[in-house]
Amino acid sequence: MLSFKQSSKNLFALSAVTLILAACGGGSQDAKQAAAVAPLPIQATPASNDVMVFTGKRSDYGITRLGSTYVVSDIRGVTTPVSVPANIKVLQFADFRVNLGIADKAGTLSTTSLNNLLDLYVAFFNRVPDADGLSYWIDQVKAGMTEAQIAESFYQVALQSPTLTGYSASMSNDDFIRIIYKNVLGRSGLTAPTSAEIDYWSSQLKNGVPKGSMVRAILVSAREYVNDPVWGWVTKLLNNKLDVANYFAVQQGFSYLTLNDNITKTMAIAAAVTSSSTSAALDLIGYKDGYASTGNYGTPESLAGICTPAGEKNWVRAHLDDVYLWYRDIIDVPKANYSTPQDYFDALIVKSKDRFSFTSEQGSIDDYFNSGEDVSFGFNLTRNNGGIRVRYVTPGSPADLAQIKRGATLVSVDGSAIGSYLTDAQYDATYPTKRETHSFQVLDNGAFAPRTVSMTAATVTTAPVLQNQVLTVNGKKIGYMVFNDHIRTAETPLVSAITSFKQAGISDLVLDLRYNGGGYLYIANELSAMIGGVKTNNQIFEQLQFNDKHADQTADNISYFYDTDTKNRLLPQLNLSRVFVLTGSGTCSASESIINGLKPFMQVILIGDTSCGKPYGFIQTNNCNTAYFAIQFAGVNSQGKGDYTNGFTPNCRVSDDLNHQLGDTSESRLSAALNYANTGSCPASSFSPAPPPEAFDPIKDREPRPWKNIKLLRANSPQFR
Repeated sequence: MLSFKQSSKNLFALSAVTLILAACGGGSQDAKQAAAVAPLPIQATPASNDVMVFTGKRSDYGITRLGSTYVVSDIRGVTTPVSVPANIKVLQFADFRVNLGIADKAGTLSTTSLNNLLDLYVAFFNRVPDADGLSYWIDQVKAGMTEAQIAESFYQVALQSPTLTGYSASMSNDDFIRIIYKNVLGRSGLTAPTSAEIDYWSSQLKNGVPKGSMVRAILVSAREYVNDPVWGWVTKLLNNKLDVANYFAVQQGFSYLTLNDNITKTMAIAAAVTSSSTSAALDLIGYKDGYASTGNYGTPESLAGICTPAGEKNWVRAHLDDVYLWYRDIIDVPKANYSTPQDYFDALIVKSKDRFSFTSEQGSIDDYFNSGEDVSFGFNLTRNNGGIRVRYVTPGSPADLAQIKRGATLVSVDGSAIGSYLTDAQYDATYPTKRETHSFQVLDNGAFAPRTVSMTAATVTTAPVLQNQVLTVNGKKIGYMVFNDHIRTAETPLVSAITSFKQAGISDLVLDLRYNGGGYLYIANELSAMIGGVKTNNQIFEQLQFNDKHADQTADNISYFYDTDTKNRLLPQLNLSRVFVLTGSGTCSASESIINGLKPFMQVILIGDTSCGKPYGFIQTNNCNTAYFAIQFAGVNSQGKGDYTNGFTPNCRVSDDLNHQLGDTSESRLSAALNYANTGSCPASSFSPAPPPEAFDPIKDREPRPWKNIKLLRANSPQFR
């Protein structure tokens, strides 16, 4: 390590930037305020009994956290893995010191407070923080020092090294503003601030705003331009510098071994960041690891399969930090507050943006998407008109054998009267997870009294294409297909149905997706390609956008409309100019991708109710027999459109009609589509006020199979199929 007595050249750090650049000690509030004028002594190097030294570079080792302990593995195989004693605070390698406590400490601050600290390093010194210095300032925040006081301290220390920072006590207000724009916003030369901008901020200084606070205000203002076509790049630059700062100091816990390196190299790293890339900055760091190594979590790979409560929770945190679309917005919560990894996962999900991520038992999901098998009675239920009614029944299921039809109302289960929603006991009986027998009272459509049926739950194989037929209306042949599940076994019946429609020479297609919650995205692509035909050949169906840690996946996942199935057989093509899609709140995810993917190439006429609004998707990731579904990507069509989080609004709003069977031309939504096909407009009845659907209630409308409502890529595949 460089001695502080070696040369006067390096002593500037002691007298000028000690407080910020090297992290200093200090106790009282008076001492903190005095630091703005006279920097305190440099913080002592960690005591030798707090440091464990390794001879190789950081990249030669893997660090895994297990509960409160760490294991360091030599990936070269030179030494055997070693457990880190509890007293060790720092791991020292040939190129970096790693602060083991920084991520835990950073986790005690809100994301906003931590980011504000990181921003100040960039703003005043154009550098990313080292972990040791950042640790000091986190302590000051926890001790009660305000952000305004910290910003003013940064500014006062910046004044003491004008050649390094560009700030000086003698500079004019206008020059001060220009330096802020250069350091904070990257705006100089052709993008330098205008006279109007300088005058505005300069007037704030004249009105008594402290210069440290001025920097904070400009940072806040700059982040409001995130979507601005002219200045949006500034926000991107700030965010990229923030990401690199977080990666270096918090995720990796890095500090360089010498004071000189800790200043000059971190400045070079910040200078290498651009508004479009962090690659050059990461190259300068010289250690690329997409995951935190010293924080509340290790790498997903190193923690996978450690099936203890602590190990699984650590994996959950690492997994989300790696793949979650909104990983930056996660607010850390204490793992100890959650009894299961599934509860911890749910607590970390960003609820303001994400109402879809979930976990489930792995085996059931695998069985369903591979074979369509699921233990159930085979009916699909909904709350309707103050009761629980049947939407459809799977052929051959216990409900079908009991002659339960669409529109029937469940009156009681096991002698317990059913109200407007299922109680916990009724829910468990209605949606069993194993073979068991229950008694139901069922009121059939048109019946005056209920009948009693006893059913035993069984392994039911779903029919993804529940119904397909050719209807003749006013001399026109119109195809009608009820498609309910984007699963592997859907491919063959979809191809068969489209082939029959093509052979019949249909002029229109009514695609009933009202109950289709999604599934495999490649199935949605195949069906869309068969409907669109030649006009979609060699066109983009959907492009997936992953988080910025996985730009390679975003580049890889551009899916063109398929012309063959998974066995490389040519798909039939209808070559239609329009398609009618029956929608509802259950039309979700991969089903919405069909709508969005076809819109640039043909008229897509929606009949029914607003779709669920889910342009997001998953790659199922399993750990310790639990399947985790964290939103990993958003999808856009060939025109770059994919912002339908509020759902697709129907052209003709028509209530779901449970009093008629699916496929009955008198059923309201199908009837409206047939009327539109004939007249070119919605039926008059669709404009009459209809009773609003009951609002979704997370208790009353619990989804027994949430994994049916997804947009899913096959695991471990860079492409759609």
